[in-house]
Amino acid sequence: MSGQYDNLGDALLRRAFVHALSADYRWHVYVGDAPADYLAALQLPPDAALYRSFSRWLLIASLRMLRPRRARFLSNPGEISSSRTEFGLGVASAWLLLLGRLVGNPGFRVGLGARDRVLPASVGHEVAARLARRNTWRDEESRRMYGRGEVSPDWAFSLSPRPPDEERRYVALVYRADWPLPSDEVLQSVVSWSRRHGLEPVAVSQALRDHEGTAALAQRLGLRHVGTDTRSLTVLERQVRALYSAAAVVVGNRVHGLIVGAVDGAAPAIVIGHPDVKLARTLRAAGLCAHDGVTVDAPHAVGPYLDLVHAQRTADGAAVLRADAALRRLANAVNGARS
Repeated sequence: MSGQYDNLGDALLRRAFVHALSADYRWHVYVGDAPADYLAALQLPPDAALYRSFSRWLLIASLRMLRPRRARFLSNPGEISSSRTEFGLGVASAWLLLLGRLVGNPGFRVGLGARDRVLPASVGHEVAARLARRNTWRDEESRRMYGRGEVSPDWAFSLSPRPPDEERRYVALVYRADWPLPSDEVLQSVVSWSRRHGLEPVAVSQALRDHEGTAALAQRLGLRHVGTDTRSLTVLERQVRALYSAAAVVVGNRVHGLIVGAVDGAAPAIVIGHPDVKLARTLRAAGLCAHDGVTVDAPHAVGPYLDLVHAQRTADGAAVLRADAALRRLANAVNGARS
């Protein structure tokens, strides 16, 4: 369950996964050099065995998977890519899945998204996908790349929502610091639309790595900034989700900012300054994002697009409930799978 350890979305995605699939398991989890605040945000079962060493985790996992009908392998949810690191992780997954097949221990790859599929770097994940009892992808494009399995919503859609605020009075802007921002004209159009509708636009940093860039964005646009530069995802979650639960719209390009915002009752809006490689397809897998987002430089399109998104908020709330129900059915199927 390694990931970006300063990214709240990475922790929340995996928390939802663990909580949905924790029935009757003792977890053996590779966490790498994860700091204490990331582990706290995961909310793993208290008896979970945590491993800092990948080789030791792989050894223990191999031994466990060789005990007939006593174990199962669950792949780390999230995004995979054709990189050297992912090649190794794919090969390790394929190895464990193969051991499980030999002795009747099933393996599952549920909740993955594929950034790309380029041989030979993708071969580990290719083989693992063939060996898994069940593959689910968080979007149709990922399923198409690998040519097997089915589509299910991102696990973050099964998070427990925060109690909603009595009044939806904010528009949250949540952007990655490492991707190009929309032009200032586009962003000012978002700010203007918000204020015309009596909503306060607020810049949000959902990952600690975004804090400095978001603070600069907030200063440039004259907005309040919500987020923390301290090493605590627990504090960050409390701040960010308090805002989402009182927001009418969440605008940006952090996919789990849009998802968590939707879970907490806001309508997700894609307004970006780069080609969209995963946002719309991930949201559409959960029945959201009925309207195309505003990409690159189109300030004139912002107002009409946000009008459509805002009007869709109630329907989006119903879609989140359906996505949660679909994930519960998937969890029940995995938990109830026989050897």
